[in-house]
Parts: sequence; structure tokens; C-alpha cells
Amino acid sequence: MFNYFALVLLALILPGITQAELHDPTLPGNLPAAQAMDVPNAEALPNLTAIWISAARRRATINGVTVGNGQTLADGSRVVQIKPGYVLIRQNGVNKKLYLVPSVKKPVK
Repeated sequence: MFNYFALVLLALILPGITQAELHDPTLPGNLPAAQAMDVPNAEALPNLTAIWISAARRRATINGVTVGNGQTLADGSRVVQIKPGYVLIRQNGVNKKLYLVPSVKKPVK
């Protein structure tokens, strides 16, 4: 009888312990997963991965696609200017800078 009671008690306590252990540490603050994923009006910036500058032309790789000045990206953004440390795009009527490495303040010459 005691073993049956201990087994039932363990079955009631154990799910609460495992639920607490499954908390996602990458979530900001104490938000539940549904709230952390739903960010209204959040525009994701395109991902800049490379910049090529030569005497003849300037190119940049954004979201895996190599583009030049004046070209349009898949999300409708337009490349305005390509500089050694960043690319200026126009997204929904607003100019935004995409940095190759955000922590670098001055490009290496």
C-alpha cells in the first residue's frame, strides 16, 4: 500500500519538476515563448555578409545575393550606396545602414 501511495505521489510531483527544467534560457527576460516570438511591427534587417570594392564597381552580398548600387533586394529594399564598412539601403522609405561588422568603428585601409 505504501509503495502504491509513493508511486502516485511521485507521479504527481515529477511533471512539475520537469516543466521547470525545460525553461528556454535564450528567451529575453521572463517572457513566455509565444510572446517572445511575436514582435509586432518588427522589420528584420537584411543580412550583409560581404563587400567588394574595385576600381570598376562596388558589390555587396546581402541575404546570400550579390548586388550592386541601385539594385532591389527580394524584400523590396533598394541598395543606395556601398561603402567600405557598410551598405546604405532604402527600406520602406527609410534609409538604413547595414554594417559588415557592427563593432568596427573605422574600416581598415
